[in-house]
Amino acid sequence: MVVRMYPFNPAGRTILIQYFDFDTEFATNVDRPSVERFGEAIAFDVQMYLKKAGFKNVLVIQAQEPLAGDFLIRGKITGVSGGNIQQRKYLELFGFGATEVKVVGEVLNFKTSASLVAFSFTKRSHFTRKENEAAVRENIGEIAEEIAQVILQNPK
Repeated sequence: MVVRMYPFNPAGRTILIQYFDFDTEFATNVDRPSVERFGEAIAFDVQMYLKKAGFKNVLVIQAQEPLAGDFLIRGKITGVSGGNIQQRKYLELFGFGATEVKVVGEVLNFKTSASLVAFSFTKRSHFTRKENEAAVRENIGEIAEEIAQVILQNPK
């Protein structure tokens, strides 16, 4: 789900992306040390997709870094489920054992602190034989691409 509050033009502007908040206590059926840096990973994935689309001024920052830019993308991973690899391998056609990742966030106008866009995405794995952590990482990449699309498809 995407809610647009105000139109904005990101072309030629500086876009900052904070590491997404992620408390590994909300992660189930995954190796916690393997998923600790998923908040960082999603931020770098969004940056990669925006740079591929031609944006030159896209920077990933940590929450405590000083901020200077036009727009800020921030978010939180609110849920991670590794599913069940055995069910995925043998019952995948029926949707059993799917991984799931939930992310919420927003795009802020840095100067006014106004929320320009709010988003909430949930991705589930489909037809994969990957291990839980790899399948969840794939979900994170898909969500990052969706977040980049929110920026790219913004009405000018």
